[in-house]
Amino acid sequence: MLNPYFSGFGDETGEGDGLGYNLNIPLKEGIKGTVYRKSLAKALEAIREYNPSYLIIALGLDIAKGDPTGTWLLSANDFQENGEMIAKMKIPTLVVQEGGYQNRVLGINAKHFFKASGKVITWTN
Repeated sequence: MLNPYFSGFGDETGEGDGLGYNLNIPLKEGIKGTVYRKSLAKALEAIREYNPSYLIIALGLDIAKGDPTGTWLLSANDFQENGEMIAKMKIPTLVVQEGGYQNRVLGINAKHFFKASGKVITWTN
């Protein structure tokens, strides 16, 4: 899980039977897409090693530049590149949109993510 610097600490790796099954990658404020993708690649490598039957993604669109609750600077193209990285895993994936509050770019960023990940979506007003 890629987290802002204030939650999901790196030393939180699970407890009991789940020990070692949690990977948190804290990220600093103000990062751009290139830094985010380096961390995403690390997370995807751990997923690849685990070899799951399916993947569930909480797609936080609040990592977009200008989001009122976020502190990161990802663009629509960054969302597309992130979607491409995940699609290359070729794992059945459920995506749940769970954050994003900049209404002017929310749909654009989601559209870029899904377009890249091979999903077809239709936007209506």
